[in-house]
Amino acid sequence: MGKTVKSRNLSIMMTDIQGYTSTSAMVGRQQSVDLIRRHNQLMVPVIEFYGGTIIKTIGDAFLVTFESSTDAVICAIIIQLLLREYNAKAKDPTQKLNLRVVVNSGDVTLEGNDIFGTAVNITARMEALPCFPGGSIGISESTYLLMDKGEIVAEKIGPQQLKGIPDPVTVYSVPLEKQKLTSLPVNLLELVEQVVAGKAPATPGAQAGGDALATWNQSVVKFLKEKNWGENVQQLGQNIGKNLSKVQQQLGQNISQMQKSVAATLAGKTVVEAGNRAEFRPVSAGTRLGCFLIDFGVMVVAGMLLQIIWWVAGGMLGVLLPGFLMGMLQALVALLYLALCFLYFALFWKYRGATIGQIYGKCGVVKSDGSPVDWRAACLRSALFLASCLLLGVGAWFILLGKEQEALYDKFSGTKVVE
Repeated sequence: MGKTVKSRNLSIMMTDIQGYTSTSAMVGRQQSVDLIRRHNQLMVPVIEFYGGTIIKTIGDAFLVTFESSTDAVICAIIIQLLLREYNAKAKDPTQKLNLRVVVNSGDVTLEGNDIFGTAVNITARMEALPCFPGGSIGISESTYLLMDKGEIVAEKIGPQQLKGIPDPVTVYSVPLEKQKLTSLPVNLLELVEQVVAGKAPATPGAQAGGDALATWNQSVVKFLKEKNWGENVQQLGQNIGKNLSKVQQQLGQNISQMQKSVAATLAGKTVVEAGNRAEFRPVSAGTRLGCFLIDFGVMVVAGMLLQIIWWVAGGMLGVLLPGFLMGMLQALVALLYLALCFLYFALFWKYRGATIGQIYGKCGVVKSDGSPVDWRAACLRSALFLASCLLLGVGAWFILLGKEQEALYDKFSGTKVVE
């Protein structure tokens, strides 16, 4: 009886260095080996973090599979960002790595440690397309349809005729400059400099790389984990969307546009996340008022949702509970609303440096020395801000006094609003 052939639906990534053949012909063998070593040092930790399986490496080329199309494309984005920084720091033109990355998704045949099939052939042919030069990322329509388009921006190029493939394949480009993540943190840039200087470990991902290898892998993985907040925000948005859709049916209102707007706002970088301390400057009273009105709208919507829930629950409980208990529950609902408002401001200031209103207003909250707020400052400012709102905004009147335009709650919590 013949051996059973296994197949799986996977996303296939292929990479190669544009101009590697001509470069290796110009330099010595050792320099060619060093170039490939630097290439591997930058790529392998990122591939491993995103769950990629390296099927084979042929000189300057990688063949990698992923369970997730989204992970495959995000992995390609991170790799290209690393190589962009590397190329900017590499003084010798022969050291530069102009990597081309293409991703296709489809059914592949598994045989030992190798893969075969039309999907693999399409991926290989995509590498030869002139629309995907070195430094670019190309994906097929099958990958585009499967990936999370809320996490990745792709631009349609159109149908392309590939050698040996009977039907045209529609392809897309993934422009780096339009992604959520467009730059790397300082600690990762320092590691890129180590690769340029030839001081980084020679075999990332191996067991016996020593302290240098551990530092490299840990730093890459730590950075990638820090950037995964976007996935958590997206999941939160999906859960909120499900609950809102139930309310939408009850009220007969269409709130899809509001959901999209909130999701887009949450996905954008805040001033605190993207800015430089030296560039921070005080925000005008008019801008702060506009931000407050947006946040006030968010609080009103939250209050309405909570009130609707209370109406439904109160209608059922009113039959079972005496009047004084219903009054106590009503008071608890009011306290819950204040707690939600407190958490809204405290959490956004701690984790994003800005509320939804401040993201729209392109400003944020930092400590007096320009550093991000900690838990103490975020919670104290949130409590004092809500107290000020309950007292007709008395704390905000101080914005009109002094050059720093600080509110009373800014003075007590050691914070300031900047743009």
